Amino acid sequence: MVALISVLTFFCLFSYPVIAQYSQSVHRAPAPGEIAVSEPGSYDKPGATYILVNDISSPKSTLFLGKDITLDLNGYTLTYADGDYEHVANYSFEEGLEGWDISNAPGARIEDTKVHVFVGDKILRLSAGEEIVSQYINLPVPYRSYFAMCGVTKREMRVSVYVEDAGGNQVNCTTGYSDSILVSCPMENRSPRLGGGFIYAHISGTDSGRYRIRVKAETDCLIDHIDIRPAMDVGIGIVERTHPMGHNDHLFERTHSAFFDYTEDVSLGKPLPGIPVVEGKGSVTIKNGIIKNGTTGVLSWGIQSTAGDVTIVLDNVKIVTSGINTSAVDVPQATITDCYFDVRSPFIINRHVAEFYAVDLIGERASEVSYSEFFGGQGCLAFKGDFSKVHHNFFANRQSVTNHYSIMAMGDSSRIFENRILPETGSGIEIYVHRGIEIFNNEIHTMAAPPTCEYGHEDYSTTAIRIADYGAKPGSERGCYGNKIYNNRFYITGRDYPEYPDYIPMAWAVFYSASAGDNYIYGNHIVVNDQSPGSKNETSAFYIGGSAIGGHFFNNHITTNVPAVWVASRYGAASDTKIYNNTIVKSATADGNFKPIRMGWDGYHRCVARNIQFRSNVIEGAGFGIDATAQDHSYAVYWTLEVHVTDRNGKSVAGKEIRILDKSGREVFRQLTAKDGTVICELPEYSLVSGEKSFSSPYTVIAGKKKEKVEFTRNSVVTFGSR
Repeated sequence: MVALISVLTFFCLFSYPVIAQYSQSVHRAPAPGEIAVSEPGSYDKPGATYILVNDISSPKSTLFLGKDITLDLNGYTLTYADGDYEHVANYSFEEGLEGWDISNAPGARIEDTKVHVFVGDKILRLSAGEEIVSQYINLPVPYRSYFAMCGVTKREMRVSVYVEDAGGNQVNCTTGYSDSILVSCPMENRSPRLGGGFIYAHISGTDSGRYRIRVKAETDCLIDHIDIRPAMDVGIGIVERTHPMGHNDHLFERTHSAFFDYTEDVSLGKPLPGIPVVEGKGSVTIKNGIIKNGTTGVLSWGIQSTAGDVTIVLDNVKIVTSGINTSAVDVPQATITDCYFDVRSPFIINRHVAEFYAVDLIGERASEVSYSEFFGGQGCLAFKGDFSKVHHNFFANRQSVTNHYSIMAMGDSSRIFENRILPETGSGIEIYVHRGIEIFNNEIHTMAAPPTCEYGHEDYSTTAIRIADYGAKPGSERGCYGNKIYNNRFYITGRDYPEYPDYIPMAWAVFYSASAGDNYIYGNHIVVNDQSPGSKNETSAFYIGGSAIGGHFFNNHITTNVPAVWVASRYGAASDTKIYNNTIVKSATADGNFKPIRMGWDGYHRCVARNIQFRSNVIEGAGFGIDATAQDHSYAVYWTLEVHVTDRNGKSVAGKEIRILDKSGREVFRQLTAKDGTVICELPEYSLVSGEKSFSSPYTVIAGKKKEKVEFTRNSVVTFGSR
């Protein structure tokens, strides 16, 4: 809520031109040659333009399209999963234990998620062996997929999920998937993976009727958000092959699921008769209307395509959806413009995959996303195509699971520019093991986030831009290098959450942990404001660690009330990083002990800085200083010296020899002045190796018979008038 207030305050204080151009279309009559669409079904005539003439809906998936067609929604709404589905009463325990049979769970108790963060304000604790049973709900549509699901907060916690029919009999489903035949219901003795998530039983092929869910704790557990929901629906589908992979274990194995209920042959991924099979290159254009999820579901998509060579063109489309693992768009590649995405997804089944963003562009071909608005989702946009372009968009991430950014950049040589990124909660952009990406001319706001399910009792970062390859070898194909971050505006807000005494919120402009080669961060304007300086939270412009090697940080302008750079951070060691020609301005709210650089962390022995270079950085409002731990760091500090020579009339003297001697009298520089009477050189003030500082300063500057001593603690200018 605090982050949302910050976003709204920003809009009130500053006026910016509207980026997105989505607008509600006015209904029109079909033009000659256009084909009217008034009901769900399949539409696949090549070259045709189809046009909606009324709102349409389906209790399952709504439309299936062929390629090389245009679908004009004509200002109408297409609704999928619109089947009068019910939810388990009090499925998230916000009303305590009301509606639940706890006769086999004598120790069941409701706890506050301020202690155990998950979904909502309440969570249920069960001891090993205890069981709870829901009230009955009506599943109105027969022979379709439902997920009976249970949220579990920790990967060491295990549950079993059962479904019972109106007679109290256990529902047993053995389901054929493309890789095997598996028991899909019940789902026994399973745990989530890293970060918590959901365990679910996949019900398929059953009659409509009344059903309930029973959950057994196999270990002591914290559970939440228990429900039976329709699953695997799409608003609009484009099918080359189906991906009939909907088992609980498939999602944790990063297996893609698509069109399960519309599969005739699971081994071949062959769709049911009547569904167009889309093969080869082509396009599908969808424009001018609304696509809406009719229920709060699970594992569903507004638009989904498995046609690998087909580009989806979205123009002036609004997609609204809610649920667990719900996405607006899941296609190989797309051209998206003037669209609006509103995705309400409070958590996901499997946070450890870079999928189930609001929009997932999962193919290897280039996409372009522009002039669109993204609200919510677990991450807003993920793209994988090389040479993609993302520009002139607005992103308001609502992130509650790790590694789901406003933008996940996974396409080499792509460009991200002229976007505004103001997360309600969460981070900006991640580049992970990719190369040649340019991020420029964006405005990115980041605020330290409240605790998450995974990181509720330790430190947790939100960052405007993350660059990572986790210790990849130099030049590795798994490396992250050659990326450029420039001319962006960053606004970083740090704050503490004192109501969580063992939680350390952290916020950064750039979180850097790449090692396979250099990346370049330059020309950015960064404002860092820690609202709780001196508290347990951490804030900085550049956070460099995690076995980071290299990285060039230069020509940035940073205004801050806390250290601008933390090199060899609590995330791990750093080496060979170059930090130069930056301007660091001490803001009015900084304390009197302000130092612009922080180095090392005592929490782990590996958090050591090696061979770091600080060159010619301008510090305004303070002197250069490093708040370093007592570990065995090594670094060097350089400054720029500019020497001017003029004659007695004040005119520049060219060709004058300038000599510079270091502290020991050794000559370290000799050069003739240029036409403008100037020489410029960069020289070390001191270096630190093995705990000892070696000073080269002060320097003696000599021009003919004239000398001047320079205490080299900042960039300096020496002027000589000729005799």
